Amino acid sequence: MLVQFARFFLLLVVVGIPSNTASTAAQITPAVGTSLIQPCQFGAQLRGEEALIVVPENRTAANSRNITVHYFRFPARKPSGQPPVFFLPGGPGEAVTAKQITAGLQQKRYNKYAEMLAFSQNRDVVIVNQRGNSHVPGIHQLPELCFAQPGQRLEALSFDKAGARLKAGLQNSILTCQKQQFDLRGYDILHLVEDVDAIRRSCGYKQIALRGSSFGSQWALAYLKQHPEQVERMLLSGVEPLNHTYDSANGIWNVFQRVENELRASGTIKLPEAGLLGALKTVLTRLENQPVRVRGKHPRRGGTTEVVIGVDDVRYYLTKPILNSRLHSRNMLELWPKMVLELYDQDYQYLAAKIIDDRPEVKRYNLQLTLIDNSLGITDKRQLELEDEAARRWLGDVNWFYTATRKVTPTPVVNDAFRQFEISQTPVLLIHGTLDLSTPVENAEELLKYFPRGHLLTVEGGTHAANQHAASFDPRFLKYLTDFFNEQNPTDACQRIPAKITLPPLQFQATGAPSLFSQLID
Repeated sequence: MLVQFARFFLLLVVVGIPSNTASTAAQITPAVGTSLIQPCQFGAQLRGEEALIVVPENRTAANSRNITVHYFRFPARKPSGQPPVFFLPGGPGEAVTAKQITAGLQQKRYNKYAEMLAFSQNRDVVIVNQRGNSHVPGIHQLPELCFAQPGQRLEALSFDKAGARLKAGLQNSILTCQKQQFDLRGYDILHLVEDVDAIRRSCGYKQIALRGSSFGSQWALAYLKQHPEQVERMLLSGVEPLNHTYDSANGIWNVFQRVENELRASGTIKLPEAGLLGALKTVLTRLENQPVRVRGKHPRRGGTTEVVIGVDDVRYYLTKPILNSRLHSRNMLELWPKMVLELYDQDYQYLAAKIIDDRPEVKRYNLQLTLIDNSLGITDKRQLELEDEAARRWLGDVNWFYTATRKVTPTPVVNDAFRQFEISQTPVLLIHGTLDLSTPVENAEELLKYFPRGHLLTVEGGTHAANQHAASFDPRFLKYLTDFFNEQNPTDACQRIPAKITLPPLQFQATGAPSLFSQLID
């Protein structure tokens, strides 16, 4: 029988911690270092604690108010004496809740909660939620960042104009935060690092092992940078080095090229003479010169309306989910050539329907994403390299989200020395997919150079969800990860972990009927 979590909310009320109100006066918050713990049972197999720790909102300000950071802790079922595994969620802005853990443990397939259960056999497991997260109880909640989209659909998407609206939305959000007594200087990568260390010290751990994916890998690397002696080993996937918050247009284009290579090898689709990417360049050039006006149909509500489609509209949807496929799914990539070739044949119905459905009056973003990522920033050297990439000609400013907001973001920016990595003897296992559009596999290949005791498992054909893909194909995958944490010498475990898992070829959808548009509205 699952224990309900309402008791945790009640506990917070009794001690005076604000459960859902960011503006509650700081004076009622217990002293820094205080931990509030609620024992919980997650299904039949896992017992642990849901907890809050009190920390300063801004550690650089002497008069800072206190806030709470939320975490879970699961004692090892058969303690080995090894350091605990700290799970660091991605995003920024991803949260882990008690409900998600319980539901995840009930699933039969591999997921991150299956990892957590496996690792907790011999090690304590701790999950740390990011400060300001609105998805967990008892914390000071940051408001969402909103900005208005164009009211008229007869205007093509423009990254420059969207960026200007985003900047204005951020400025409005900052004013809202000020009224609610937030000190936004405390919502940066360095504060996230010190929150992890505060929990480590509060729980009495001398060292910790780190598990992070996507931004969670970046968070782990930042912790290693600040507290190298406290890190025993790391398992990272969808790797994002500290100087790689800004995306690489070439990295995205390389994924497109790999998809084309696999498409050619399959022989399932007849390509134009210029190839798939040549067709894409034709589409982008055509719309760059002259946007098109299309009467499209809303995929769910019906009814038709006119929209104008420009080059940035195509750029925006190149890396977005297609039809009803999940973000980072292989199915999305299997449909991707069909979308490009329909646009090449000047069939804009699918894209028009997506625009009608997905260009709302108000767009909402997680404020943490803007604050934390902008606090990481970018070195001048890497910025110049990204601006000089050949693929930028076709994909435009893939970092418009950051370039639009960085000058008005109030969080302090780390220095170049923090972003630059040095040789580390920390054992690390890296897992990365070759078709990852969010964090290109080149990220992991570059990072591995700094870890002599590192090992890279490349998932050929894997996306940003390479872990799930690998686990569905190789039943030993979870054992690889568990062995990495259980082996006294992680190098010995890495010797038994393959360098590559090759997934089955993508099953591309043929061109012609049914069109993507007809599939969308069926």
